[in-house]
Amino acid sequence: MSAGTDEHGLKIQQAAERAHEDTLAFCTRYSDRFRDLMAASNASVTDFIRTTSPRHHRAVAMFWQQLVDRGLIYKGEHSGWYAVSDEAFYTNTQVEERVDPASGTRSMVAIESGQPVEWVSETNYKFRLSQFGDQLRQWIADNPVIYPEIRRNEVLEWLRPGLSDLSVSRPRKRLQWGIPVPGDPEHTIYVWVDALINYLTVDGYADGPLHGFFPPN
Repeated sequence: MSAGTDEHGLKIQQAAERAHEDTLAFCTRYSDRFRDLMAASNASVTDFIRTTSPRHHRAVAMFWQQLVDRGLIYKGEHSGWYAVSDEAFYTNTQVEERVDPASGTRSMVAIESGQPVEWVSETNYKFRLSQFGDQLRQWIADNPVIYPEIRRNEVLEWLRPGLSDLSVSRPRKRLQWGIPVPGDPEHTIYVWVDALINYLTVDGYADGPLHGFFPPN
């Protein structure tokens, strides 16, 4: 069993700036709180992973390079509604205009989270997610992995029109707190690409043969 702290991203960078702290020291302070909470709860884990650790940086860089080697990463222009709090881009159908009842101010927000968004156009690295739409739909159709069935059908319907390629980096000038794109220090790997690789990190991905925990059965 693994647990840990996801420590990169624009929200963390901005929170450390507001606290007038070194960003790594800020992360360490909060990571230690989670360790203390686990001890107070009498919870134990096989591995406590921090995404700021050197072993995780090695794993992310290695994973990124594998995607590049397979032709799944390319550099291109990306535009969309960006929510800082969600650290995510949204399409036109995922945002709406709302009016603040107190001030009458109009602003665009993400429908799902209610967080404010701003229109952003920038050069990013992108993942060829569009190549996997048919494969993903077939896998979901063939395997009982989504319950209840009504939700499974919703996902299949959502996938039916096809998937768009995914922005997987941010310009370094906007996001410094994160893992640099290998070979391009002007870009930072998107936090959700970085964070999810922690499961591979704890399985020894970058340091030798996997321990056998991944993929899960």
